Amino acid sequence: MAPLAQLSAAMKYFLRGIIFLFLCPALLQAQGIISSLSAELAKSPVFKDAQYSVYAKYAGGADIISINPDLRLAPASTLKLYTTAAALEELGPDFRFKTEVYASGRRKGGVLAGDIYIKGGGDPTLGSVRMPLTPALEELCDDWARAVKAAGIRTIKGNIYADNSIYGGVLLPWRTSYQNIGNYYAAPVDGLSARDNSYEIYFEPCSSAGQQAKVFRLDPQIKDLDVISHVKAYEIPDREIIYINFTPGSNAVRAYGGIQVSEKPLEVAAAMPDPALFFVQYLKAKLEEEGVKVKGSALVLAPRGYEDKRLLIAHLSPPLADIVRYTNKRSFNLYADTLLRALSAYQGGDGSAQDGARRMRDFLVKLRVDNINFEVFDGSGLARDNITSCRTTVDMLEAVLSRPYKDIFIESLPVAGDPLDNGGMAARLTKSAAAYNARVKTGSLDRARAHAGYVKDARGRDIVFCIMTNNFKGALWETNQMHEAVIDALANLK
Repeated sequence: MAPLAQLSAAMKYFLRGIIFLFLCPALLQAQGIISSLSAELAKSPVFKDAQYSVYAKYAGGADIISINPDLRLAPASTLKLYTTAAALEELGPDFRFKTEVYASGRRKGGVLAGDIYIKGGGDPTLGSVRMPLTPALEELCDDWARAVKAAGIRTIKGNIYADNSIYGGVLLPWRTSYQNIGNYYAAPVDGLSARDNSYEIYFEPCSSAGQQAKVFRLDPQIKDLDVISHVKAYEIPDREIIYINFTPGSNAVRAYGGIQVSEKPLEVAAAMPDPALFFVQYLKAKLEEEGVKVKGSALVLAPRGYEDKRLLIAHLSPPLADIVRYTNKRSFNLYADTLLRALSAYQGGDGSAQDGARRMRDFLVKLRVDNINFEVFDGSGLARDNITSCRTTVDMLEAVLSRPYKDIFIESLPVAGDPLDNGGMAARLTKSAAAYNARVKTGSLDRARAHAGYVKDARGRDIVFCIMTNNFKGALWETNQMHEAVIDALANLK
């Protein structure tokens, strides 16, 4: 939290008021704390005309703060708390996704008179550049190409097929904004993922303002993909530097925005339009590099079954516990959105986001949490249409404390003020009682900010909390200040 001296007079007044309310035991026990705190929040210029909710309680005990606890708000990435908890509950911490490689047809000598099928199991970490201890795409496909060759296959007369049918429905993030489609953080979920379903676009450096920024390479190169740049250089670019957009079913990707005048090229991460197709095209090239000739094409197609096919390779993902940890620490949308669909696909559903969302509602019922204020369309929180309440969030987080996976879940959350933690709270609340104490999942969208998790008070008692603000007028950092003041005050309670 920034030093008090650096804040505006109105902000200082607010923070002093809220800290006083929490640190004074007499006031903490008084019946009027809610109305007093509401008045302090109402005086904040950031919260003026905004919608906000604050709810905190002792785990298994009494309420501490309850301001608009049932207000229906957009949770942003704090929705990942629900998704990851539901995945741990229904699939288990040791669950692993499986990707399999099959051969169809007969092999005579070194010639396979048939096809190769890659049966996707919905693993979002396949060939990841992010997930620790996971083989990168090049290493993975090199290993698979060698395994096909070791099976005695030197020529494949047929095609290389990607079967990504495990997930149904629209594969793009459901109800996300048009501007986000095409950016890496809005990558489509795919039954056969590749490299976190993202790639990098490199723009040539621009030496003067107004100059068109040209694309000079993609990494990795994607066949038939045309990247059209509408990006220009500015002395001081807009806050939204570059965003990428593509229309589903099209091979054209468009880049908009501005970059700063510089002598260095700029790298921007983008979402793959068709990860499964890219994967089989990449594997086909690796097979041919290994000396396995492929006479057919690389295509996306699900067969009628695999009973008549021979298993060549079975690849397992990291355990779900590791995927959950990365999802929450790094707030990675693709993994969360995939877990939502996995809740459906691995429990007899169609693998759609809609069915996954229904099963998340069922998860709340299972934990005896009221889901009347819970309506979601993805697993990551990227859609502004997602709705929940602080009370529902706190009730869910409290219920998780009685589940066998509670330690795995809690340890997946970012640690406030810990520079060695790789989560989003490492540089925040560093000089507060919440440092090395609070476990906090953050959420941020346009005019939506949220913080939820666990913190211990000064006597070591567990507190569960959620703070959400929507449609605020001020800057994002100002809203963060408000939320952090509440978390710090909770940590100071005696």
